[in-house]
Amino acid sequence: MKRDVTDILRRAFESTIANWPLIAIRIAENIVFVMIIVASIVATIVPVAVSAGVSNWDFKHADEPAQAIAAFIVEHLPLIAWILVVASIVLLVILAIHSFVEAGSARVFVDAERAAGPAGTRPAFRVFNMERWMQGGRASWTTVFWIYNIVWGLGGLILLIPLILTLAAMPLASDVGPRIAIACGGLALTFVVLIPVAIAMAVLSQKAIAVAVARSTSARESIRAGWTEMRRDFGRHFAVAFLVIAISVGGAMAISTLAAPMRFAHSIGTAPFTSILFAPGQIISSFAQSVFSAAVGLWFLAAYIGLTEEK
Repeated sequence: MKRDVTDILRRAFESTIANWPLIAIRIAENIVFVMIIVASIVATIVPVAVSAGVSNWDFKHADEPAQAIAAFIVEHLPLIAWILVVASIVLLVILAIHSFVEAGSARVFVDAERAAGPAGTRPAFRVFNMERWMQGGRASWTTVFWIYNIVWGLGGLILLIPLILTLAAMPLASDVGPRIAIACGGLALTFVVLIPVAIAMAVLSQKAIAVAVARSTSARESIRAGWTEMRRDFGRHFAVAFLVIAISVGGAMAISTLAAPMRFAHSIGTAPFTSILFAPGQIISSFAQSVFSAAVGLWFLAAYIGLTEEK
């Protein structure tokens, strides 16, 4: 039986609230990500960059900034390569951790959807325990990892099209002015393409993850099945994604607006006690943003699992 969009979102909301420890896990995940990034920068990139004398470079006072930058790249190519290697490793580690967290959360939501039945009351959705979450993460994290790589890799290839066209068109201009105009136009076009592509890739990966965890299929099979089901039932999948994204953006703006007076008062204050006075409010605002973002992300996942698990 197909449910309407309102019922899908209601059931997903009830499931998210009933399994609220998943929100705490998402917040802890973000904290771990920050620690990994900071540690990698402090432990690997900064010492090597300082020893290479990067801090002594000043591009502002160079006679030819473009040539100075080119010379910097040539002279410090090993350093740049090292930074790219470290960044790639860190990105893979973060993606692997997120894949485990996402797979475990999806497992909980799949079991919650199956346990809730047609009525879908909040107590019926309450199935979370760490053993279930860990089992889901161990069973499906590699599949989720490859889903992200395949889907976002495809999105990256799409974004390369306007960039390649821009690079191909720039030599056609004989003067500096037109070249700059072409470059700026190409970057603007890339940004315009980026937004819908990023949204489409996020929605497709979410659907593929729901299929993979619910049906124990491979990454490619999950993406193929998810794409087919989304095309077949485009209206409901689009409506769910649109409403969740709109609520996400609106909620984040509302929290930011409520915190704006504290930031303004903090910016105009000169006395030392001003920072101390408004620090708790800023901490609460940041925490509220983290909780809201984590909750909405899980709500989106639970909604697509609800669509996938319909009988």
